[in-house]
Amino acid sequence: MINVDGRRVDYTESGDGPAVLFIPGSFSTPAAWTNIRKLLPQTYRFVGTSLCGYGSTEETRSLEDFGMKHLIRNIEAVVKEIGEPVHLVGHSFGGTVAFASALTRAFDVLSIATFEANPLALICERGHQQLFDATKGVAAEFEAAFNEGERDAPSRIIDFWDGCGSFDGMPDSVQEYCRKTSFTNVLDWHTAFNFNAKMSDYAALSVPVLLARGTHANIQMIEITEALKACIPNNNSAVIQGASHSLITSHSKGCASLLSEFLKINM
Repeated sequence: MINVDGRRVDYTESGDGPAVLFIPGSFSTPAAWTNIRKLLPQTYRFVGTSLCGYGSTEETRSLEDFGMKHLIRNIEAVVKEIGEPVHLVGHSFGGTVAFASALTRAFDVLSIATFEANPLALICERGHQQLFDATKGVAAEFEAAFNEGERDAPSRIIDFWDGCGSFDGMPDSVQEYCRKTSFTNVLDWHTAFNFNAKMSDYAALSVPVLLARGTHANIQMIEITEALKACIPNNNSAVIQGASHSLITSHSKGCASLLSEFLKINM
């Protein structure tokens, strides 16, 4: 745990070697990366954190102030604590935060590995305004359901990204955590729609980037990944067979193998 402007931010660390910072997505904590870390060569300094409002990281956003700056500030503080250049690894919204943080150029990034990162503005740049509007509709319906007290409102988001029935298939403890952090996810959507980095911004990234998604990714995820592939100059892309959005837990072996090779090449 570290302190950022008087508020707690998750910080876990183990091992020695080049620093690898794992950023989990929404409804998640550093525990999401446990299996992948175990499967990687134990020659790295593994660091984990949580996004605003998850794990032990305190929420600093509100419906009036939800900019990406809140999440970037925490990542910058974590990297300052690490004290050396880092390899960023992010899943879902955590991948978006990894990109947003790297684009500030406030600290030295060695590489960026993402698993279904979802910067939503890229859907529009691909010329799919209707798809973007449909995605906003999903988020609006989720927020309305939450405000109306719908117990399983998070299922609308989990099933959107991972496929129908995915929420029901989760362990009870995970379902309950999603319910507990529903408002945080409402804020995540506001933050995500407010983050408007363009393909030209990503094109300026000079570090190696890994773009991984599952074969069962939804159409939004496919379009986002294709946009990133089209604009990031030094990228490697991969598709994890049989996986959907929660691939880092459902297909941790395949993800770890992919990440291990990527880190090895970019040491």
